[in-house]
Amino acid sequence: QIIYLLKFLEIIENHQPRALENLFFFFYFVYANVPYRIKSYEEILKHPKDTIVFDHESDKCTREKCDKIGADGALLKSSLKEIHHVNFIEKILATVLSKVSNFIPEAGIWMNTQRPEWNDANNALVGNGVSMVTLYYLRRFLTFLKKLVSVSRKGQIEISSELSDFFFGISDNLEKFKPLLSGNISDQDRKSVMDALGKAGSSFRNTIYDRGFSGNKSPVSLQQLLNFIETTNQFLDHSIKENIREDHLYHAYNLMTSDEHAVQISHLSEMLEGQVAVLSSGYLSAKESLELLDALEKSSLFRQDQSSYILYPNKN
Repeated sequence: QIIYLLKFLEIIENHQPRALENLFFFFYFVYANVPYRIKSYEEILKHPKDTIVFDHESDKCTREKCDKIGADGALLKSSLKEIHHVNFIEKILATVLSKVSNFIPEAGIWMNTQRPEWNDANNALVGNGVSMVTLYYLRRFLTFLKKLVSVSRKGQIEISSELSDFFFGISDNLEKFKPLLSGNISDQDRKSVMDALGKAGSSFRNTIYDRGFSGNKSPVSLQQLLNFIETTNQFLDHSIKENIREDHLYHAYNLMTSDEHAVQISHLSEMLEGQVAVLSSGYLSAKESLELLDALEKSSLFRQDQSSYILYPNKN
């Protein structure tokens, strides 16, 4: 869950203002060579519940390197055979882009990597589940990042060329599809957006799996980063607006079914997790937050006998 990382970052920024900004321009960070490989977007579409393979050869090589040189043996190296170092913004972007590349408009973030979120009851959602909870927290994450970037005194940063391609692949496609935000998005257009973002993520992953990082860096202006944050949040806000229920609660998880041309969305029952997350997102006004809290107390999630809430409605 992206919210756990965000809370640590918020604590750091509150405790030492601008300390994170100082990490924008220093290459103190690395990537781990995790031997699990996420399949290509096309393969994920065919079998969304079977999306990861374990690379035994890579795991063996990593263990041998660790035996020889210690923990550095588990880190990704560039084509120059050196540990690939990057800055703070790159690590944050890699996290954000992995989420946005699995964004399905009006549905949430696609849960297609064979694991639930914090709640094991969500195991059954893997493959067809779409998380509005992650989307709500992603909005809060991007709002925090925007604040960090906005006060920076420098004009651009250097990130790995491969991640730069990923960034502009996502950013350009969001700009291309922005006119869709003027109304409801059709099942066909939803599939087009999902395909474009998913393929950009797949291309990045396969490049790193097959060739690793080249070691080359490319410039990205902080204004381009701010534009990306603004556009992404417009898509997220549009999806939040479409996920309010008739009882004034908000959907937490949805289900997607996909064919060659379209993606259909269906909704699950109300969950407490979704209400907590949307309150945290920063999307709601004070009035809307009060309406949600009032609706929550009138909902089947409220236990009168305990004056408290349950995760899901009781069901027979």
